[in-house]
Amino acid sequence: MTSQPGEPPAAFRHEYEGDLVTLRSARRHVVSWLELQGVDDDTKQRAALIVSELTSNAVQASPGVPYTVEATRLDDEFATITVRNHPGGQVPPPREKWRPAAEMSLKELSPRGRGLLIVESLSDGLTIEHHFEEVAITARLRIDGAGTAIGRSSVSGQGA
Repeated sequence: MTSQPGEPPAAFRHEYEGDLVTLRSARRHVVSWLELQGVDDDTKQRAALIVSELTSNAVQASPGVPYTVEATRLDDEFATITVRNHPGGQVPPPREKWRPAAEMSLKELSPRGRGLLIVESLSDGLTIEHHFEEVAITARLRIDGAGTAIGRSSVSGQGA
């Protein structure tokens, strides 16, 4: 999707230093982009939390290594928020380790991944891809203001 003159930009992309102090800027930039898209306050708040979780995960996985945040308007109903980083061979834990299952011991529960559980609950889909040294986590977000995503999300792909 491309923007026509006078329309808000259909996409946003920015690289940030791999430091926790950049999280506020990343959040602010995505929320500002969403304001240009005309989304409601609830959607902007959910997006801000999604960006916070994904960017803090990126910095924790690879401190000092730059990460990229992208936001793309897919159509009149949905946008995506993607965070890409290069965590030196680390990948997010498998989905089944994000939350404890009845038969899972605390030793089996991953100390990482709970932020992904939060992102999953706030979005309308979560995709995790890893190619060579890059990990890209994409949250799909309803932007037309029609309801909340909580309870409707799913992980649509892990690994590639």
